[in-house]
Amino acid sequence: MGLWKDKKRKDWCYKFEVQKKTYGSRGYTTKRDATAARAEHRRRVLENTGRTPKSMGFREVASIYLDDAKRRYVTKTYKYKVSVFKAFLDYHGDLPMDKITPVVVDSYLKTRKTNNNYNVHRKDLSALFTYARDHLQVITHNPVSGIDKLPHTAARKIIPSEKDVVKLLEAADPVSERPFLLCLIHLAARIDEVLRLTWDDIDFKNRTVTRWTKKRRSGGYEPIITYMNDDLLESLQILYRHRQREQWVFLNEETGDRFRNRRKMMYGINKRAGIDPPIHYHELRHFIASVLADSKNISKKTISEILGHKSLATTEIYLHSIGDSQVVAMKGLEGRFSNGESQTATDNRHQKAE
Repeated sequence: MGLWKDKKRKDWCYKFEVQKKTYGSRGYTTKRDATAARAEHRRRVLENTGRTPKSMGFREVASIYLDDAKRRYVTKTYKYKVSVFKAFLDYHGDLPMDKITPVVVDSYLKTRKTNNNYNVHRKDLSALFTYARDHLQVITHNPVSGIDKLPHTAARKIIPSEKDVVKLLEAADPVSERPFLLCLIHLAARIDEVLRLTWDDIDFKNRTVTRWTKKRRSGGYEPIITYMNDDLLESLQILYRHRQREQWVFLNEETGDRFRNRRKMMYGINKRAGIDPPIHYHELRHFIASVLADSKNISKKTISEILGHKSLATTEIYLHSIGDSQVVAMKGLEGRFSNGESQTATDNRHQKAE
């Protein structure tokens, strides 16, 4: 994409081509600085050659936008944007930006098989054209702005039954699998938040877990502090006593690094538990939200805080203390999903595994 980081000098560099001549520069501290400098440099070159910035093609604009998006969004979101822009290019080719009209965009969107897919592609294309208009200034209007969303019925969220969640925990290996599931359940966490947990995030003294979630706008990771109830505390204490490395809570012994995903694990547990349709990771989060919502003593604000839906300033988060309402909420989960095996027995399983 014309942007790279020099591993030796540790600075960001860029290059681009206009009329078969290559231009470039280096010495930028951040990728964002290099991206902005490349856009400005290219604009000046185009002006000197008698061409206009509007002659930039869709492919180049998408490339510049994706360089920025990669820093701002989680990997899954970034990859989906790549797939949307690739599909548009496959259908229309590399059109000049000033030639892309609402009719052109609409003709592409009509190839989408469902209204929901139509709306998702519309949204990502609109974000790209807004970036091209406001940041790169290569177009004067967003061709998507006059195209309305299509009506669609949102997919029904599947919430597992408490019976199936208990079966899932009973089928999970107490050493290698159950602690991971307990973190998902008792933190109401997203899977990536649990996979990123380090022992520095676990505060046994104050009974808190700091998990990290990526903000959509800034691209940075935002900490969410959650109270540790007894069930989670005991499980993590056992893991800590038998840890093999000092960094990751859930270490991939084969790579020596953290797990990047655990799809096979969940598939295997569901199969052993005989759960069909299978429970997926994110459905556990919906399950806990519904459990907490069923309690009349837990406010929606507290549930939102536990789920990490509310964005807080960094200083506010570091000064944040666990409120009594959250302690009550998370303690209310203690023992609810126990399969009857004592923590001592689980600890013995760890010792045998070693």
